[in-house]
Parts: sequence; C-alpha cells; structure tokens
Amino acid sequence: ADLAAIERRLLRELGPLFAAHRTHAARNLVLLPLVAMPHPAAAKDGADIAAKARELARSIAKTPSRERAIPQLFLVEDVSELTVLSEPELAQQVRNFASFVLYGLPALESGEALLYGREPHEPLATFACATAEIPRSKLRRYGTARVALEVLDAVVDAPRQDAELARIDVLEEVELAGLDAIDSSEGDVRALLERYAPTVERDDEPRWWTRGETLRERYGPDHGDASRDPAQPPPDVPMGWALERMQEIEKGWRLLQRRRFDDLVARERRAVEEARDRVLGQVKSFVDRTLWQRPDPEAFRRASELVALVARHVDDRLAEAVRERDAIAPPPAPSFDAFRDAHAEFLDAARRKPDLGRLLVFGALAVAGFVSFGPELLVALADVLGVGQGDALDAVLRDQAPWTAFGLGTVFVIGTLAPRFRKAVRAVRERFHAMFAALEQTVVGANGSLLDYFRSRLRLARQVARVEALLALQATVRRDAERLALLDRAARRARADLKDELRRLGVVDDDPSGVLGAGDESLVEPLVGPEGGDRLRALLPSSERRTRVLDVLGTLATESGFAQRWREEVPFTDVAALRRATTEHAAPVIEWDPTATPEGADAVARQIATFVRRQARSLGVALGYRAHEARDTTGVSTFARGDAVVPRALVEPVRRALAEDGAAGRAVVTVHAGPEPDRAYYLVAHGDIAEAAVASLAVGDDLRFEIEEGEDA
Repeated sequence: ADLAAIERRLLRELGPLFAAHRTHAARNLVLLPLVAMPHPAAAKDGADIAAKARELARSIAKTPSRERAIPQLFLVEDVSELTVLSEPELAQQVRNFASFVLYGLPALESGEALLYGREPHEPLATFACATAEIPRSKLRRYGTARVALEVLDAVVDAPRQDAELARIDVLEEVELAGLDAIDSSEGDVRALLERYAPTVERDDEPRWWTRGETLRERYGPDHGDASRDPAQPPPDVPMGWALERMQEIEKGWRLLQRRRFDDLVARERRAVEEARDRVLGQVKSFVDRTLWQRPDPEAFRRASELVALVARHVDDRLAEAVRERDAIAPPPAPSFDAFRDAHAEFLDAARRKPDLGRLLVFGALAVAGFVSFGPELLVALADVLGVGQGDALDAVLRDQAPWTAFGLGTVFVIGTLAPRFRKAVRAVRERFHAMFAALEQTVVGANGSLLDYFRSRLRLARQVARVEALLALQATVRRDAERLALLDRAARRARADLKDELRRLGVVDDDPSGVLGAGDESLVEPLVGPEGGDRLRALLPSSERRTRVLDVLGTLATESGFAQRWREEVPFTDVAALRRATTEHAAPVIEWDPTATPEGADAVARQIATFVRRQARSLGVALGYRAHEARDTTGVSTFARGDAVVPRALVEPVRRALAEDGAAGRAVVTVHAGPEPDRAYYLVAHGDIAEAAVASLAVGDDLRFEIEEGEDA
C-alpha cells in the first residue's frame, strides 16, 4: 500500500518531469523495489511472508500501464543456488545490486531490459551481485584520521623544553610592574590641597615693642589664665582668629571629602584599570603568539609552561598587594588639638609679656627714686668709706652724687627689666611660630592632618584597585591555563577516538590492509591484493611527517579560526574541523589510484580476475525457481548470467587474466567496461519470472509438493 501510494503521488505531482503519459521503458520514472526475505519454508511465519510477496507482485502486475512506475519487483531470499546467505550477506547483496543499478547499469547492453523487464504481467525478478572495490569513503576516513593522529601525537607527546630564555622574554614583555603601586599619594594630595584647601599664610613676626594686649586682641579672644579660675566646665569653641582658620580648613576638608577627592580616587582607579587592561592585553597577546604565530607541536607545551610562570608571578604580586593593603590603617579624621594647644600657649605668652609703656614708666620711676634718695646714700657711703677730699671717689660719691645715682638707677632698671622683657618677646615669637607651624601641620603635617588623612585614603584606594586588577589578571591567566589544560585533554580524547576509528576501519598494528576490504564482507572484496596495505602506508612517508604536522596546525590557526576562537572553543574538540584541515595532506590516500603504474594496473587486473573466478564458483541466484522453470510458459529472461563489469582501463588485462587461468569451469565470462574506476561487479540477474515458477511462493499442495520433491531428491 505504501509503495503504491508513493507511485501514485510521484506520477501525479511530478508527472511533467517523468512523462506520465508514456508507459514502460518510454517513461523517465522508475521505482525499483529490492526486497529481501528469509526462505518461507524455514521461517515461522513463512506462509505470511510468501503471501505478502505474492500480493505485492500481483498488485504490480495488475496496475494499468499508464498508472504504473514499478516495472519489476526484484526478490531475493537467504537460500541461493549454492549456499545459504547470512543476514549481513543478504544486505550486501542488496547494497551491491543497488550500487550497480545507480552507477554501473550503462555497462550492460541489456541494462534497459534489466530495469523494465520484457513481460509487464510477470514483474518478478531476482539477482546475485558481488563487488570488488576501493572503498573511497574508508580511504578518506583513514587518510584524514592518520594525518590527524600524527598532529595529535606530536602535540600530546611534545617534550618539555628549557624555557629559560622564553621565561625571560615573557617577564620582560608582560609588564606586571605596571600594576605595582607607586606611592605618589603625598604629591597628588599636596597638589589637591594646594588647589582646594585654604592656604596658611603666616603673619609677620610680632615686633618687640608690640603690646601683649594687641596680640591677644589680634589672635584672641583670650579668656585668661584658666589655671587661676575655679573649676568650671570646658569652654565653648574659641571664637575669633583661631576659629576662622579652623573653619576655613574644615570647609576645605569637607569640599575635598564630598567631591574633589572622589574625582582623584576615580582617576587613580582608571589609571590602574588602564594598566590592568594593558597587562591583560600583553598576556593574551604573548600567549596567542606563542601558540599561533608559528604553530608547532611544542607551542602548546611551551605556552602552558609560560602561562604557569605568569600565574605564579601574578600570585606572588597579589599576595604582596594584599599584605600592603591590609597594612594601611584607616586614617583618623584631621585634628585641631595641636593647633588649639599652640594657640593657647601663644596667648599665654602674649599675656605674660610685660607692657613696654608700663615698663618704661616704672623704670623711670625707679630711676627717679634713685635720683631722689640715692645722693644722700652715696654721701653717707663716702663717709663710711672715709673718702677724703680730692679722691677720685669723692667726686663720684659727693660732688656728682645725683648723676651717680641716676646712672646706678638706669643700670639697675635696664639690668633688671631688659632680660625679662627680652625673654617675654622671645617666648611670644617662639609661640607665634609654633602656632602657625601647628596650623600648617593641621593641613600638611605627617600625622593627623588633611594631607595624612587623604594620603592614607588615596593609598588605600590605590591598593584596593591594585588588588582588584591583580585578581582580574589572575582570573584571566587561570582561564588561559584551564583552556590549555582542556586543550591537552581534548587532544588526548581526540587521539583515542581516532585510534578507535582506525581499529573499526580495520587498521591493525599500523597495517591498513583491512581498510581496503575483505574481513567479514564475503560479497564485497578489495580491488587490490595483499600488497595494497604496504602501498597505502607508503603514501604518507614518515620523513614528511613534521611538515604535515606544521601545515595542519597552520591551517587550524588561520582557516579554521583556532587562533581567534581558542579561548571560546577548545581546539581539537571539533575532530571534524581537524580532519578537514588534514584533507590536503591526506589527498595521496584519498585519491590513490592503484592502477597509475603498469605494475599496479596488472596487479589489480589479476585481483579482479581472482574475484570473478571466486564468485563464479560460489555465487548463484537467491530465488528458488531453477527446478520449476517449466511452469513459466513465457520463459525466464536472463539479463546477466554471470557477467563481470570492470573499470574501463582494465577490461583487456582482466580478459587476458581470465583466459590464462580459466573462469571457474566456464568457457568465457563476459567482461564489460564499467564507468566506475574504483569498482568491479560480478552480476547474475534474471527477470520475467512467473509466480508459479517460484517454489518458495507456492501455496497449499504446491508447497507440499516442493518439500516432497526435495525429500525424494
């Protein structure tokens, strides 16, 4: 039913192509069923099998010619004239005959009759077919697998190399030092403070005559000496000059804290990220060039070692960066304590400084006291000393006593007040400079200043960015290392798969003879003799193996895109791509022509003659009609009684070989020139067989008659 439905649909939908109005051999469309069945008499459901075969043959016979595209039904069973066929042999029969119909049919003069038959009402036909061939598909698989195995063996078994020079190259090219934190944080923060923080401008040093009250008013307010006050709570934040300076500094700090410093940190992070991207590019570029610039089998091993080297250096630098990051303590907020203390000490010094005007007044009073009371004392002193008239001391103590008292008073006042005043001035100046130094240290001091605060934060931000960059670099290097490890495993897996395939193709101990045929396929024989394996192996000389390996790796790098995609798609996982890359070097095997030399052509001709003789002795039709041909009133048509179809160039050599050694008891085996250069056929084909002549399709008494007749025999 399915076959008839296919027939009707093809004629209906594709009728214009197949000339549906024509019939039989005049039509371009042929549906040729090839049916294989077990011998009905030996099968449990033999009656059903025979009934189905009869039904199919009768439905074909009764189909009107204009509606018919199935001219014949080729039927074979597993019992032939000379032997019992196994299921694989039965499948080989069908495969061989289908190949002949598709490719070798023009070689037969009776080819059209074989397709269409001569008796439309008797569509039963049968055949027996064996081939000797060069299995091109197997040769392609063998050739590409062998070259691919050479590549994989070279990659997997590549020796370890002394990579000392390469190690130096990679460390010079991959500038990991670009990620090292260069501590320029102080200079950067100073530049930022110079731009945004208030500038500490020192006042002129106080003159020696400047009054203490003036200094306290200028740099105050002065709340007095707290040590003389009774216990009281701490005073409020000082007002005046000191508060203004602290507020200016605090305003600058907040501006930097909110905006400007974040911009600096962002710029530093960008710089570290750019360095990271640059180093990542260097690592990737170095690995890519090591693998694919001049690809060779050792490149994969070399790249793995160099990536491992870079990974170790990255790990060391990462550990160092983490230690440096953790060593940076969180910076304290800037403090004005030192400035407050220095300011208070300055005010204390200003408070303790004597007032120059008052000092002069009291000094003048002291001198006046000396002048008022001193002369009498000097005269009394002269009397006590017994100074006589005319002595030197007499003029000083008696005659010039007022001036002497004035001089002594002046010396006393100067000697007493000047050192104290000078000490107070020096203390004020020292405290003055200490106060401004403390103010400057609040901004740019080593500890507890704006500079220290932002410098520590910037160093911490840089170290954090460096750690993140090294982590990203570590992840990239580890991914490359993992990819290279996967590449090695993929190469080993592909090598194992290709070795398994070679074993399935019949290669044993590097002997490819099994690829050419024989083995379990008794109806598919090799076209070349036992020497074919050696000839096939010699097509890929070992002296050129290195060249083949390098060329295939180069093809994989460029044409297959491994150089661009090896991080996304692990090389050697796509065995098909590897085999495509080997096609050019496997061409001597794929395109091997064993008849290219006279000696080879003669050997192939003798091999074909041997094949023909063997099949002529053992191959017969596999349909039981021979003993019942008398029941076919119209006669059985013979399309091929045991003909050989051989490559055109070997027709005469095969005929000579058959003539020399005989044709298995037959006087002559007809040899036809076939269109295929790689395949020879031995064919037996009969058609126009009446259903009644086929004993295996008999029913009832006919079947019993066949069995009894067999017993009598």
